[in-house]
Amino acid sequence: MKISEKRFHLLLLIIGLLVFVWSYIDHKLTFGWILLSAPIIIVSLIFILSYKKFTFTTIVYFIGFLYACLLMAGAKYTYTYVPLFDSLSEIFGWTRNYYDRVAHFAQGFVPFLIFKEYLLRKGIVRNGKLTNLIIIAMVLGFSASWELLEYSASELSGMSQSFILDMQGDIWDTQLDMLSALFGAISASILLGKVHLKLIEDKMKKSTSDL
Repeated sequence: MKISEKRFHLLLLIIGLLVFVWSYIDHKLTFGWILLSAPIIIVSLIFILSYKKFTFTTIVYFIGFLYACLLMAGAKYTYTYVPLFDSLSEIFGWTRNYYDRVAHFAQGFVPFLIFKEYLLRKGIVRNGKLTNLIIIAMVLGFSASWELLEYSASELSGMSQSFILDMQGDIWDTQLDMLSALFGAISASILLGKVHLKLIEDKMKKSTSDL
């Protein structure tokens, strides 16, 4: 039995809510959980409230769902203490837990798809040779804004940076986070560029035919 797009989107939302509850149960630090969960809640509400006016392709919702799950796991363990990556650190002899690098890679991968689809479908940009470069630049701006937000939250709360998101002794943490986001955006362009563009074109044709 083939499930409709809307039902699949609803299923993702329901599973996401269950993961959100799991994230809260036995979370490591309440302040950290609230701070790191807030962006997930805000962005999810934006997507839900705008769903009827602007429905993204299913690939964006699915990958966005995976990204949200990644962030919720990070919020539960404040990124620094994710058990799986603690085990990997022991196996490979890493000096720190690299879960946050994965999250920042996704911070480039997922927004690239979101920005690209919105801009193309709204006619703000046309698909061309420079389109991906423009969107990658936007992703880098988004990543930089996130780093500034982390810094601001640390200063305004009066808490140390290590309390909010431990840099684990890595003095180049901010720069490497942004580099991870850059690699994520480039990877999204290479791996899903053609497939996503085809889905966008199909969505635009369907919207035109429905008028």
